Parts: sequence; structure tokens; C-alpha cells
Amino acid sequence: MEDSRCPADVHCIHAGQLIVRATVLGGGWSKQIDLTLGIPVPVADGMLTLVDATPLPVSGESTTRSRARFTFKFQGGR
Repeated sequence: MEDSRCPADVHCIHAGQLIVRATVLGGGWSKQIDLTLGIPVPVADGMLTLVDATPLPVSGESTTRSRARFTFKFQGGR
């Protein structure tokens, strides 16, 4: 996980980005993909998007990976 998003308690000129490496499982296959917040990625017969991540970063604090929660959206499919 790479998280350079602007901390919730800071005003930033550049918003930064969040990249999450996820393992996607399908019928008899699995694939590791890097998902950037808000950018759809082709997976199987559709598109997978990382749409949200919590908690937001806070300046001066590190977010532990065990606290991170992600929301995904899959569009397409049969």
C-alpha cells in the first residue's frame, strides 16, 4: 500500500494518491493488481475500481495497515 493522500488536517496543493495491491480471485485463477484510487482497471470481463479508503491520513501519524479499510466497485460481468 502506498498512501500519499493529503492528510485530513492539512490543506494541500497536490492531493496525492493511494495505490493498493490486491489479489483478485476468479473461477480457477488469481491475479495481483495495483489499484489507484478512482481509476478503473480491467479484470476478467469487467472493470474494478478502488472507490474509498479509510482512515484518511493525519499529519504526524502513521496509519497501520491493519486499520485500513477499502471499498471497491466492479462494473461489467455477465
